[in-house]
Amino acid sequence: MLLSPGVTFTSLREHKIRNFRHASGSRDSKDGFPERSMPRCCLDVSLKAEGSMAGIKEMFGRKINLSVSAYDTAWVAMVPSRDTTNVPCFPECLDWIMENQHQDGSWGLLPGHPLLVKDKLSCTIACVIALRKWRVGKQSVQRGLNFIGSHGWAATDTDQLCPIGFGILFPAMIKEATELGLDVPLDPVLVDRMTVNQTSVLESFIGKEAILASVAEGVGESCFWEAVKNQKRSNGSLVNSPSTTAAALLYHHDKQSCEYLCLVLKEYSSGVPVAHPTELYARLCMVDALQRLGVQRYFRHEMESVLKDADRHWQLKSEEIFLDITCCALGFRLLRTHGYEVSSDELARLVDQHKFSEASGMQFMSLVSILELHKASCLMMHESEVALEQIHTLTTSYLTQQLSNEGILDETLSKEVEYALKNENGTLDRIQSRQSIHLYREDKFDILKTSYRYPNLYSKDLLTFSLYDFNYCQAHHKAELRQLERWYKGNRLDQLKDTRQVLHTAYFLITADVFNPELTEARAAYAENIILGTIVDDLFDNFAPREELLNIIDLVKKWDEPAAGDYYSNRVEIFYSALYKTLNEIGAKVVMQQGRCIKNHLVSTWLKMLEGMMSELDWWEDGVTPTIDEYLAAACETINARVCILPTIFLLGIKLPDDIIDGKEYSSLLQHVSIVARLLNDLQTYKKELIESKPNCIQQLLLKDNGVISEEEALTKTKEMIETSRRKLLQMVLQTKGSSIPRVCKDVFWTTSKIAHFLYSFRDEFSSPKEMINHINQVIYEPLILPQNMG
Repeated sequence: MLLSPGVTFTSLREHKIRNFRHASGSRDSKDGFPERSMPRCCLDVSLKAEGSMAGIKEMFGRKINLSVSAYDTAWVAMVPSRDTTNVPCFPECLDWIMENQHQDGSWGLLPGHPLLVKDKLSCTIACVIALRKWRVGKQSVQRGLNFIGSHGWAATDTDQLCPIGFGILFPAMIKEATELGLDVPLDPVLVDRMTVNQTSVLESFIGKEAILASVAEGVGESCFWEAVKNQKRSNGSLVNSPSTTAAALLYHHDKQSCEYLCLVLKEYSSGVPVAHPTELYARLCMVDALQRLGVQRYFRHEMESVLKDADRHWQLKSEEIFLDITCCALGFRLLRTHGYEVSSDELARLVDQHKFSEASGMQFMSLVSILELHKASCLMMHESEVALEQIHTLTTSYLTQQLSNEGILDETLSKEVEYALKNENGTLDRIQSRQSIHLYREDKFDILKTSYRYPNLYSKDLLTFSLYDFNYCQAHHKAELRQLERWYKGNRLDQLKDTRQVLHTAYFLITADVFNPELTEARAAYAENIILGTIVDDLFDNFAPREELLNIIDLVKKWDEPAAGDYYSNRVEIFYSALYKTLNEIGAKVVMQQGRCIKNHLVSTWLKMLEGMMSELDWWEDGVTPTIDEYLAAACETINARVCILPTIFLLGIKLPDDIIDGKEYSSLLQHVSIVARLLNDLQTYKKELIESKPNCIQQLLLKDNGVISEEEALTKTKEMIETSRRKLLQMVLQTKGSSIPRVCKDVFWTTSKIAHFLYSFRDEFSSPKEMINHINQVIYEPLILPQNMG
């Protein structure tokens, strides 16, 4: 079943929602559901979030720039004029440096961060060199040197965030400052140690032009610039880096590179960012943020516009997307999940070019890039995507090691990495949204060769709107759950004492992924079938009298409203009455939405599940060993996924073709999701079932090979079968060409796969109920609180 037989969930206490309440006088409509008058929380969302929503939409229409980088601006300021080498080519950059020194004498990102002292050292010495080179700002130079002297400890402090290439760039700039006659107040032993390490690292760069180009300004005249000329972009830059491009201009003039810097300064006025262009990446980040925060349904038009543009770049093999690992990985993930046909070949080529599999390649990539690569690699769909599998193995190993070594100093990023590793096979949307809202920071920064922000990308508007929408949906879900409780008690299911009480868990599982308020009927149908399926599964697993089980099957075959004498027991009467009434009600709702009746399909699906359960019971009682194919054929019917999915897809508010259920595509989707759910269940319960000699995939594999394979090998084989079906399912869900089933319907199959992965991740029978209840409370009962400074 979709609910693990090894876990019993306790009932939840009633929670008071402090921030939201329904308008006084609200009442149930004739069908028993709350009337759809606007609750108080909806009014709050409308009044307080309307401006935020407008602000978010405006973001898509305006230019998204990075924060100005003191480090890169300093390098551009060093470039001499082509005509007169004793004057700067870009004096406005010198002006920026003079005007943007901090009170403590440093330069760097504002507002700063306690872990960015190394970054400040790098920015400050670059600015000091630029000022000294042109013999201006003597007082500013001295204040900068004083800062370096008092904060030199950070240069080798492993508890500080380290800009990419710092070990090469910082000692190179110390040398340059010394040659300009500056007395850099740092411990000579420390400087010598950093210089030796720099030399060692540079020697490892032979034949690795992509890595060398990323830090070429730190190599100075010794850099064989011809070695990195292939990294020059069509816009005239070296790897889209103003600092590296400026360094190249220090040693030989290049008209196109000079034009690139002029263009950047035209956009940014008097300073330059750490990278340019970044417009496409920034907009992809916006799409990703809207999805993670759970508000994408409000901005579908804006998101689709960004994705179409990204797809155009992808098809044209644009440098902006194909020469930046982070942008390429993010673009690949978003385009693939939205149904665009994108090959992983380009991503694999780019990763190979950066020597990602080598230690030096990892060293010169940001953790954000590695995390994006990991997320992209989780979208493997084809057996031929060997490169994605390799990327997945490497990123998983690296990120896991960083977590275990506490090497991710940024707490927010550390939690994001931990969450991604734990939920790489899919996570339930509301759980992710709550975490994303909780971790959202308006002052979020990332770090490349220096730290940077998107000042107008991570905004108060987005956080405010996401938080209020989460609370609005939550209030709606809580009202729905009360209605489900009435259904449960009205059908006397609470009187069945020998079955698990899974009401709250069942509703949570579907609501945590299918959360749009308008999908009330779809959620109810899914949850009701989980509950009824779990009850009958318990009857079979707990060895209810055979006569009861056969009585249930016979009643479903006849599908009539029976007389009291047709029930073998009170338990059968309660269960069958609830099933009969519920499927008929669902069938009537489908008729209202679709104009057609699917009741016979609903009953037939239930009958197949019950007969499969009886076959499994017969095998066990008779000591019969089914073949692995016989077992899987029955097991895929008994897992309960089919009875949950069928009614749900017909209640999503869209018209479906008459023959959708009879098609090969529908059958294949069901087969793959059922195998995933069943075998995940088997992995969790196999030890108990081996002892009881009950059918289980691991046992069938062991028996099939007459003990030739070990238990560990059988487990590995089962996991491979799960992964194969998961990939095929994902491929079918994302497929657009040749698919007759709407994507919104296919998403229910993927949701069911995610539910199975989520549910069967609970291993420990003592901690699992506590963790599950915590998730239920967070999704349904506990509203998010807006920070006081944003109220």
